[in-house]
Amino acid sequence: MQSENDTIDYIFIGSSRVDNTVNADIISSITGNSAINLGFQGAKTDDYLIILKLLKDRSIHSKQIFIQVDYVYNIDGNSEILKSEFMPYINNKVISAVIKERDPEYFQLKYIPFYRYLKYDYKIGFREFFNSISGKKNRIDLKNGYFPKYGSTSQKLSSTLPDHIISHNTNINKINSFAKKNDLSIIYFMAPFCPNTKNLNYSKKLKSKLPIFLDFSDVFPHQDDYFYNCSHLNDEGATEFSKILAKDILTLKEESF
Repeated sequence: MQSENDTIDYIFIGSSRVDNTVNADIISSITGNSAINLGFQGAKTDDYLIILKLLKDRSIHSKQIFIQVDYVYNIDGNSEILKSEFMPYINNKVISAVIKERDPEYFQLKYIPFYRYLKYDYKIGFREFFNSISGKKNRIDLKNGYFPKYGSTSQKLSSTLPDHIISHNTNINKINSFAKKNDLSIIYFMAPFCPNTKNLNYSKKLKSKLPIFLDFSDVFPHQDDYFYNCSHLNDEGATEFSKILAKDILTLKEESF
């Protein structure tokens, strides 16, 4: 929302498995092109579509948009994750339409002064909002978007992916249609899971559902020390993964994907 009429070569969209995983500075340094991480915690597939619509609305162009998909494919329907983050920008036509569709208090939120901040202060924080409009430094690096995790949790590294995949995800279909209509180059990918993950073959099922899919789910089969928990890399792991991802992007460029 702080950018307009801009070009960012590589844009990464997804949940915390992008937010905590893709270091855009490393991508830029290896590829020689600009990059940004637009991942955010808890995002679902319909949130990805909203981000794409906002990119178009803000006239932000890209060479390629990378969307991280995993078990989230099995979760169809609407998410409430982004709604609170949107409140400072409720007058934007894309955001206004989303809130109107999903919140019965839309008119109060839009037209009663400060009501939206009273209701959603637990999430957006008035201090953070005030800092943004007063020009003070935001706690998030807006030029990169990468939010690293360090070390590891005390929990045993283990995880389980779904043993089945749904026939289709409505929002993914909408993303594909939106991309085709607006001439966007979308590449789906799956970020790493820890070695002790059951049903990793879910990634093969996922590949059959997506037009272009890069599978990095088991790229670190022996490196437990790269993981904060089983589904999130720590900073060391994210650094190594970002290098791998950047080199694959260069390969995709050579192949004219």
